[in-house]
Amino acid sequence: MEKMPARERAAFVMGIVEGLAYARFRKDTIAAGSKDERGMTCIYDWFYKDTAVSFARVDAVFRQHTGHFPSTLLAVMVKEACGE
Repeated sequence: MEKMPARERAAFVMGIVEGLAYARFRKDTIAAGSKDERGMTCIYDWFYKDTAVSFARVDAVFRQHTGHFPSTLLAVMVKEACGE
C-alpha cells in the first residue's frame, strides 16, 4: 500500500468499501426477506460522510497493521462501526 500512488490508493480503498457495503446489503436483504439498506447506509455514512477523516483513520490503521490485508482491516473497521 505504501508504494501505491495516492490516487490509486484512494480508488483501491473506495473499491473495498463499495464491496463491503454491497455485501452487507445482500446479506441483510436475504436475512430480512426484503430490501434492507440499513447496514449498507451505515457503511456509506461511516466512510463518505467525511472522506478526509476516513482516509486519515484508514491510513493510521494500515500503518499500524502492515502485516494484514487492507480488505481485512477495512472489514474489521466496518464491523466496529456498523456491526455485522
